[in-house]
Amino acid sequence: MKQFNWTSLVEWALRINVFVKLFSYGTGKILGGQFYRKGNLPEEVANTTLSDVRSFDLAWTFFGHSQGYILFIGISQLVGALLFLLPRTKVWGALVLIPILLNIIVVDYLFGVAYGAMFSACFYLGSILFVLYRNREALVEALRKLWIAPTEKWGGIYAILLIGLFFGLVFGVEFFLIDFFGYDDR
Repeated sequence: MKQFNWTSLVEWALRINVFVKLFSYGTGKILGGQFYRKGNLPEEVANTTLSDVRSFDLAWTFFGHSQGYILFIGISQLVGALLFLLPRTKVWGALVLIPILLNIIVVDYLFGVAYGAMFSACFYLGSILFVLYRNREALVEALRKLWIAPTEKWGGIYAILLIGLFFGLVFGVEFFLIDFFGYDDR
């Protein structure tokens, strides 16, 4: 008789929880249920001078100012949550969600968002880290496949020189384009 694997059960429960919560947050952003949207500010926020506005209200107004930004964050949460739920893509989903959650935690802490919301984000991050720990072999293998290691000494030196050459080219093109477009606000 096969022994029951409790850690697999815990992993599934954590993945489903993260999926449900982050999918609902992503959907909420897209459908207009989060952030103070342009033209739809709470009256007390709209009537407060910028120097007197609370940090939380300032952050929610800033994030809600751009529909494109809201869609980017919402869709990123939806995609990351879906990838995290599916067994074959859970590691990729974790890698998408970690920077999103770290950003949420930092914003929650620095802008005075409720401790409960910050705790939730920390809990989701901890859940993801647990899943990554359980799947560390797959994570290490994926990272190993992404790493390009030269097999010969001379090949490595030429590769480093070529990378340096292309870095210089990219660096120069970037500065040319910055000068071309300018530094003025749009």
